[in-house]
Amino acid sequence: MFHKHESRTVPTVEQQPVEDVSKFQSKALVHINSYPLVQETEGFLSKVPAARILAANTKPIYESVVNSKPAQWVLPLTKMVDSIADRTLSLTDRVVPSLKTKTYHRLGEEAMLPYTYTKSAVGKVGTATISAADTYVYTPTHNQVLKFRQFYNEKVYDTHGRPLIRSSLDPIVAPCNKKFEAVTHTYLPEGKQVPTDGYNSEISRSAALTVNLVQRAAPVAESRVTNLVLAPYRYAKHVNSIFNHNLDKQEDLSLKNSWIASKNAVAELNKETLDYVRNTAPVRKMSRSKRFAPASAVSPIAA
Repeated sequence: MFHKHESRTVPTVEQQPVEDVSKFQSKALVHINSYPLVQETEGFLSKVPAARILAANTKPIYESVVNSKPAQWVLPLTKMVDSIADRTLSLTDRVVPSLKTKTYHRLGEEAMLPYTYTKSAVGKVGTATISAADTYVYTPTHNQVLKFRQFYNEKVYDTHGRPLIRSSLDPIVAPCNKKFEAVTHTYLPEGKQVPTDGYNSEISRSAALTVNLVQRAAPVAESRVTNLVLAPYRYAKHVNSIFNHNLDKQEDLSLKNSWIASKNAVAELNKETLDYVRNTAPVRKMSRSKRFAPASAVSPIAA
């Protein structure tokens, strides 16, 4: 009549251990980071203040998303997609092997190939033209001049191997050459010296001094043009370093601290600009001398 209540035990379901998503390492990302172009890009962005601030403020958001439940649910699918992407990159490496060695420097060299080939061709044409002119025009003409001079020295007047007309102008041209050479050495000190001997006249030495002036001026002009072209890039690099220096002073790169660092950087750049203007602006010495003129300088009529 009376039944005993039998106790039933409910079987417990063992929970599967949840894999930590933050420890998952993407093979595709590791593969992409092995490319030199990607490494150089990461190195460049790590020095850009805006990129540093963005990375620092988005890192907590990324970590919260990675450690969320939805990320754990889709982890198996993520692994499958990552494996497919890694295989695709391996196939791309076989088709385009230069991706493993390509750098920004090599890209610049390849972009300059048309200019390099054109410059080389123009240089070869110029050298061939000068060589042909020297062989077929200058050398035969100069030999004829030397033969005529030898004949003139033997039959008419002995000039001791010097040109008759040009050597007669040496007393006038020599002082001009000395002045010209002194001015060249003053404003363009770097360069080869032009010897005083070995020329049949001072006019020939004038030509040598002119060539020497061009050779000295060419590197200076090239350097100034290069500095002018690179000036915006160098100033941008300087501004970037000022911002990074002020960011490094902060405890972290939160929005508040980043704003403080940005204000300090702008103030430092403004101070540099004002100091540069003060140091380079012309000083009005006339007005200052009039204001602080001594009593002895007063006109005797006013006295």
